[in-house]
Amino acid sequence: MRIIVLGAERSGTSVVTEMIHRWGAYAGEPEELEPPSEHSPHGQWEWHPLWDLLSDVGDFDKGETWWDPQFASRVAAKAVDPGVVAKANALMARMGEGPWVWKDPALAHFLDFWTQIWGDVTYVITVRHPMDVARSWQQMTAPDSDLLRCNLLRWQYMMLSILRATEGSRRKLFVSYERLIADPVAEAVRLTDFLGERRPVSDAVDPSLRHNHEERPLADFATPAQAALYAFLLAKIDDPFAEFVDDYPMPDDWWELVRRSEQAAAAGSDGTPHDDDRLSRR
Repeated sequence: MRIIVLGAERSGTSVVTEMIHRWGAYAGEPEELEPPSEHSPHGQWEWHPLWDLLSDVGDFDKGETWWDPQFASRVAAKAVDPGVVAKANALMARMGEGPWVWKDPALAHFLDFWTQIWGDVTYVITVRHPMDVARSWQQMTAPDSDLLRCNLLRWQYMMLSILRATEGSRRKLFVSYERLIADPVAEAVRLTDFLGERRPVSDAVDPSLRHNHEERPLADFATPAQAALYAFLLAKIDDPFAEFVDDYPMPDDWWELVRRSEQAAAAGSDGTPHDDDRLSRR
């Protein structure tokens, strides 16, 4: 079983991946996984070889960014490049024949590439209140800046990309971060029943690590399209096959707004490069 965890940054993808790993899915050798950090004390569960391939496919060494209107079409075109496809297949082969899991929020930007290659996979998609996602991302990358509007746009684009790519899949589960924190045991049962065998995995959940909890209406912060998209995602938690109608428009200038926010996040308060190489390279 190939399990792909998808979601925006700071939406619970790390804890869900740890649960899937405890269930029995291989995530990569420990020395090749992103280590624990201040913001992810249990580890981020991101496999360095996967990121290296994404970086190559994205041409980040040439100065490309995924916040470009043509990025998705460029990476999709590489799915017919024999050399790139061979590298992608070799990477999957490294995961072995047993159940394995990949998690990297960056995958949301590469789904037009991967959906042509990885075949029949199982998707686990995390859903968290978009304002909590936006604030958490701000605190992790640029705590002294005001990037909430841009971070909501990032969330909107990533979740729309995930919905478009997974709409035709018959193996998908949407996981609520809020429900997971409130009742880890019940959500663990739901997850492991979906994967095929009930096993104890709820110990991966540490509710004390939740540092953002927005209780005000989303409409106070978000656009109508963002509020409607979140409402639809909540419905997908209970019915993963609810029909997706792509009608959550983004503002015309969103690409440039988000690109500027990424540039701010990739630099410290003194303008020096951020110590997260992933930020500075995209």
